[in-house]
Amino acid sequence: MFNSPANDSNTINLKDASCEMGESLSDAAHNAGRKVRGMLNTASDDISQASEYVGAEIRTNPLRSSMISLGVGVLLGALLRR
Repeated sequence: MFNSPANDSNTINLKDASCEMGESLSDAAHNAGRKVRGMLNTASDDISQASEYVGAEIRTNPLRSSMISLGVGVLLGALLRR
């Protein structure tokens, strides 16, 4: 059997369409990766700021921080004991 010009044209169209879809998927994956990296950077910055804030609070109010930690520990212990 032989390839007719119509079959060759269909094959070329399918190859072009698959290349375009591959490029579209690649672009979408690249954009999604960029957005996820941005969200991770934002979350990392927020966590760093919260950590600095908590550290400063512990240094300025060590007794209150210790009492809060003790209360949370007792509460967790009571909840986990049940």
